Amino acid sequence: MVLLIVCWILYYTLHSVLATQTVKDAVIGFWPAAGRFYRLAYNQLSVWLFLLIFRYQLGLPEHELLVPGPVLTAVGSGLMVVGLGLAVAALRGYDLAEFAGWAYVRRGPAAALTPLSVSGMNRWVRHPLYLGLLVGLLGFLLTGPTSTRLAFVGCTLLYLLIGTRLEERKLLRRFGLAYARYQRRVPMLLPAWPRAAE
Repeated sequence: MVLLIVCWILYYTLHSVLATQTVKDAVIGFWPAAGRFYRLAYNQLSVWLFLLIFRYQLGLPEHELLVPGPVLTAVGSGLMVVGLGLAVAALRGYDLAEFAGWAYVRRGPAAALTPLSVSGMNRWVRHPLYLGLLVGLLGFLLTGPTSTRLAFVGCTLLYLLIGTRLEERKLLRRFGLAYARYQRRVPMLLPAWPRAAE
């Protein structure tokens, strides 16, 4: 169990470090052609490492923390469906080619010039994808409250709370005053009606 927690912490730490502009600039400084492929490679590495650790987690013995009855299982399943729906709705508000990294391969640095999106799910929360993940993770834990799932959900929750703050800093650097106004108007993760524009 300790090894699993260490794996998740290392994974999320690497995920955050590689997402920083400092590391990206260092890689591009060493290998200029990497600029077009950095985001794509970052996403590929993230997905495959996640699947590798998750596969390792599935092979570990499960220790039930609570026997999930039909109500808990139904609530958990419902939350996973809602979380998935929120995540899909959130992704519809993004340029998926930029999100995945393909836009950078095709257009280079110009792909980063997309404007700040404040429509769709972004009208209610600044990080709707993270909201969907949080709801889905809670459902995942409730459908099978085991020690390994708790370790995964706990590490992921910690990462999302820290990662969201790091993402906020990056967005402030990228969009400046427009993002600062957006921050004042729209909550970070928990939905609320946006206040009137300033």
